Amino acid sequence: MSEPMDHTADTPDAAEQDHLLTYWLRLVDGLITTQIGESLEEHGLTRTQWMLMNALTQRPHTMAELHRAAPPAAAAEAHDPDGPQTVEEHLEELVESGWLVYEGELYTLTSTGRASGERVAEVVKELRAQVSAGLDEGEFEAVVTALQKMARNLGWSEKSTG
Repeated sequence: MSEPMDHTADTPDAAEQDHLLTYWLRLVDGLITTQIGESLEEHGLTRTQWMLMNALTQRPHTMAELHRAAPPAAAAEAHDPDGPQTVEEHLEELVESGWLVYEGELYTLTSTGRASGERVAEVVKELRAQVSAGLDEGEFEAVVTALQKMARNLGWSEKSTG
């Protein structure tokens, strides 16, 4: 088993490693965010709306449950200041589009919303496959495991993000 990397050493190699990690994390995150955002936009959805619809595929949800389903950073779509900014505004657009209904304190996908969601799910699945193309299952799992360890090292836990 290999030794954990020591990034505490004050050497150019350690600084370069940290820079490379930050560079690649930001680059990949930005590319994924942009491509998913563009694909969703082609289908008339924001990323937040997609997350909300995803939650609703399992069962109807209350507003409080949907607030938990949409991460705070996703509540405001930074690329479109004229678009919906709150979870309520995102849901209102989905209701107006006929993709959701609101009855008895519950939001529910309509048949149109479910069919549209299934089409979009295929597009997102293809994008996810594109991201991991060229990685075998073990490499992909190693990347995810390493990122989880790094997140925990920085104070993240499953409880902190739901």
